[in-house]
Order: sequence, then C-alpha cells, then structure tokens
Amino acid sequence: MRTNHREKTHVIWHRNRCLSILGLLLSVLALSALALAGCGSGVSPTPTGPSGDFSPTAISTTTPLTTTPSPVPTPVGPPSTVPLTVWGPPQFSPGQEDAAQLVLQAQYRSFAESEDVAEVEYVPRVAYGESGIVNFLINTNYAAPSVLPDLAIVDPFELHLLVREGLAQPLGGLISEELVEDLYPFAGEACIVNDELLCLQFAADIEHLVYYTGALEEAPATWADLFTEPVSYTFPAAGVGGLVNDAFLIQYLSQGGRLLDEQGQPALDDSAIQRVLRLYDAVHKWNVSPPTVLEMATLEDCWKAYTGGNITVSHISSRQYLASRAVMRDTDFAAVPTETGVPATMSRGWAFVVIAQSPERQEAAAGLIEWLMAPENLAQWTEASNHLPTSRSALPQVGWPTDYKEFLDTQLENAYHRPSSTQFQRIAQALQQAVVAVLTEELAPREARAQVMESLE
Repeated sequence: MRTNHREKTHVIWHRNRCLSILGLLLSVLALSALALAGCGSGVSPTPTGPSGDFSPTAISTTTPLTTTPSPVPTPVGPPSTVPLTVWGPPQFSPGQEDAAQLVLQAQYRSFAESEDVAEVEYVPRVAYGESGIVNFLINTNYAAPSVLPDLAIVDPFELHLLVREGLAQPLGGLISEELVEDLYPFAGEACIVNDELLCLQFAADIEHLVYYTGALEEAPATWADLFTEPVSYTFPAAGVGGLVNDAFLIQYLSQGGRLLDEQGQPALDDSAIQRVLRLYDAVHKWNVSPPTVLEMATLEDCWKAYTGGNITVSHISSRQYLASRAVMRDTDFAAVPTETGVPATMSRGWAFVVIAQSPERQEAAAGLIEWLMAPENLAQWTEASNHLPTSRSALPQVGWPTDYKEFLDTQLENAYHRPSSTQFQRIAQALQQAVVAVLTEELAPREARAQVMESLE
C-alpha cells in the first residue's frame, strides 16, 4: 500500500516516477513470461566491482547503469512451471564461469532433486546503486509484486530499506535454532531489526593486516608498537561516499564505544572518538603513515600501495589475502593493531532475505537457506569463492592453512558490523569529516571531536 506522502508528491516527479515504473513493468513482465515458460539458458554474468572498503563486496556508490536488460534466469533442477526464484548479484549465480559458480550449480541442483520443490531459478541483478538488487526489489513491489522472488541475496547494510517497505519476512520459526546459534555473533546481530531476525548472513569479508617479514619479525599489535620501530603503515582514510572507513570504526569499537542506543539514535563516546583521532594525528605527524592514506578509499587501494613497495604494514581484506596468498613473498598476516592489543575487526558480507508471502513458498525458501548453509556446503563454497563462512562449524571444514583458520576464528568472534540505519550514515559522515580535518591539520583532535558531537545533537 502506498503511503500518503506519495500522493502529495509533485506532479512532475509523479509523472517521471510513473514512466520509470512503466519501464520496469515491461522488464519484469518479460521476466515473468520467461519464468512461466519454464525455460532459460545459462547466464554469463559480468562481475560487479563496487567501490568501498572491500572489493567486490563493499558498500558502494557506484554509478548506476542507465539501461539494464532483463537477465536470462538460470533454472537448476527438474523442469516445472513454478520454480523457487532467487534474485542476487552475479557473483552468487550458479554456472560454469569459475569454481564458485560450479559449486553453487551442483548445490542448487542437489537441493532441487532431494527436496519437494520444482527447481531453483537464479536471476542475477546488479549489486548496488539505482539499478541494484535492493532498489529493484522495492520498485518491483510497486510495479508488479506478483513477480517478486521467493528469496534474495542482499548486503545486510541495506536491510533497513527492505524492512521499511515490508519486504523482508521474519525468519523466526522458519530457520532452525541450531543454525542461528552456530553463527558468529556479528552475523546474527547484523540481521536483527526490532528484535526480529530478518535475514541470514552467509558470507563475510573482514579486515586485517599484512606485513613485510623482510623488515619486521612481528607485526605491530598495539598503537605503541607502531612507533617503536620504523614502519610505513597504510590504511583507508579517504572514506567511501562520504562515510568513514571501517579502519576508524575498528579502533573506536575496540575501545567499547557505541554507535547507536536502544532507540537507534546516535550514542557516541566522545572520549573514544578523541583517542582514535589522536592516533590518526600521531601517525601523520610522525610519518608512520604516508599522506596518501587520505587518497586511499578502499582496501584494494592499500593492497596496491603495499605491492608497489616502500610499505611494510598494510590493511587488507580477507578475500584479497586469500586470492593473493599463492603469489605473496615475504608477507604474513596479523590482526589490526588496537590501543591495547585486543582483537577487533569489521565484517562486510551478504545475506539471504526471504521475500515470499505465502507460508509454502517461505518454507521452501528457508529450506534452500538451510541447505546452502549446511556446514559442508558452506565450507565448500566459501573455499571456492574466498569469502568467509559465517558459521562456526563450517570454518574448520574449509581447506585453508590451519594457522590462518585459527586466526580467522578469533577475528570472527570479535568482529563488528556496520548498522543498517540512516542514523548510522549521519554518524559515519560526521566521523569522516573529522578524519579529514585531523589528517589535513585543519583541526586538532579535540576540536574535531567536538565538531562531531555538535553535528549530531
């Protein structure tokens, strides 16, 4: 049902909106016709590369595509006229483009053959932006709700947008308690809105260090360690879309700082903010970090700087590390240094959201989630994709080196997530302005901290 504010919208905007929805309607009707015909050819999706702390799974402000042709769905399983439909980014599509797609193709097929469902049909959608999966779900709900998928794969950071539209269905009673209890803490917390579990995160990427063992015997574990011997330390500080990088949040949250209160309003610890800003001021003035950190928006930027030489310690995403470890030389991994050395990191990732309205379709969608997140299946896919599993029982089954898996287990137990709310975006904007002001020496840490607190009053 449309809200009253839409009826009061300016006539010109309303006309443009109708034209936009008309175009979308033609697209989704074409998709519906394909689904009813029960046919389709294999997809060859083009991987997206959104900008953000992580690549390719980070929050993004990627310029949207101006035209998005309807993708051809990929049916997996025995022929039927009523498939279980999944919408998600291309990198999670079953297919034959890479090892991860081959694993998913086999898992989707085995699910369809073993469960009382027709077939699984995956429709790839752009990950982010105006044409992205979340906006497409919302617009389809207005234009042609009958062709909405049963299940969608979204970034948990955008969950609040689906909740606002009433699209995310509660998972209580649909997903087994054993699966939920097996999740690492951040994965459960990222999917709870108003005390309801509204999605289930299955894939994660975290932030940690790499360091050059030719110059350092051990990586710096505390802030003090950064200043005890010569290091060149890079981390993202440019922000993404005006929002502060995860590198800052890791330091802030590791000190017990809060972001939001129980009502979802800003609840910052001004002392913790000032301490992190003082760290940024110190690494800048003592030349521990190069001035170019203000040009580094993503962890990919940091990795490029590290591989270019002259950098001995750098932040990196777990996915980049796993993808590059075979060619690394004189490089080891470590946790991000915190003030007292306590382990802390930030998680990004992807989650399943049940969209289906009918109890029968919801149960079928939940069955697919349980199947794909079974420890052996999740371990097999994460190993092929270089994402991290979000369940404790899956990680030991992944074929990565034991020392790295033990390290990941500690990191995942102590990982934080970015809250899915508009209030958090206000906070992240204010913090990024403070970071820039300190690193450009426009403001002292104390002054920048005061500016943050005043802007959120």
